[in-house]
Amino acid sequence: MNDIFLPFIWVAVTLPVLLVMQRWIHKHLRGLALLLTGNMRWAIIVYAIILFPGVLLHEFSHWIVAGMLGVRTGKFSVLPQHGDDGSVQLGYVEYYKDSRVGPVRESLIGAAPFFFGTGVILLISHFVFDLPQLIILIQTGDVDSLLLSLRTFLTTNDVFVWLYLLFAVSNAMMPSPSDRRSWPPVLIALGVIIVLLVVFDVQPLLTEGVLNPLSIGASYLALAFGFTIVIDMLFIAFIFLLELIIGRIRGVRVQYQ
Repeated sequence: MNDIFLPFIWVAVTLPVLLVMQRWIHKHLRGLALLLTGNMRWAIIVYAIILFPGVLLHEFSHWIVAGMLGVRTGKFSVLPQHGDDGSVQLGYVEYYKDSRVGPVRESLIGAAPFFFGTGVILLISHFVFDLPQLIILIQTGDVDSLLLSLRTFLTTNDVFVWLYLLFAVSNAMMPSPSDRRSWPPVLIALGVIIVLLVVFDVQPLLTEGVLNPLSIGASYLALAFGFTIVIDMLFIAFIFLLELIIGRIRGVRVQYQ
C-alpha cells in the first residue's frame, strides 16, 4: 500500500475511537459532578470548571479566526448554560453572518477550535513530553531505552498539570453541530474538485498539489489523535474509579440515558 495513504487510514481509525471516548467522558464527567454536588446546577458548574481551559481555547479560536477573516463578532462567553432539552452549552461566540461571509469563511470559523486544539496537543506532546522520540523507541523495540523514556515522561516537571491541559483541550476542541452547519457545501465542492482532477488524469497535480500536503496534515492529526486517546484512557479509568467510589460512599448511582 502506498505510504501516502497510511496517515488517512490512521485518522479514519483513531477519530471514531476518540469521538466515542470523548462522548463517554462528557457524560460521566457530568455524572461525577452530580455525585459530588448532589445538585444539577452545581454539577454543570463543576463540569464547566474542569473543562474551562479547553472551552476558553475553543471560543477564543472562533473569535480570533473570525477577526482574521474580517467577520464582525459580538458577545463572547465561557459561562455554562443549561438548555431546556437537557443539553449544556459551555460557551459561545456571536458573529454576524451576512451575504459576504459565505460558507468557506463560516466553515473556517467553525473548524477553528479543532485546528487550534490539535496544534496545542502537538506542541505539548513535542516540547514537553518529547513524543517523537518515544515513538522512535517504540518502533525500534529498544526496551531499556523505552522504559527510561517512559520514566522520564512520568517525571516531567508539572506532569499532571500538562496532562490535565491535554485532557481539557482535547475534550473541548471538537466542533459543535452549529460549528459544522456550513461544512456540507464546502466538503462537496472539495470532493468535486478532487473528482475532476482524477477524471482529467492530472496525476502530478493531484499527488504533489493535493495528496502530499493532505497526507502530511493527516499524519499530524493521527499523531495528535493517538496521543489524545492514550491520555483519555488514563482519565476514563480515573473518572470511572471516582464515580464508583463516591457512588458507593453515598449509596447512589447515576442513571445514564
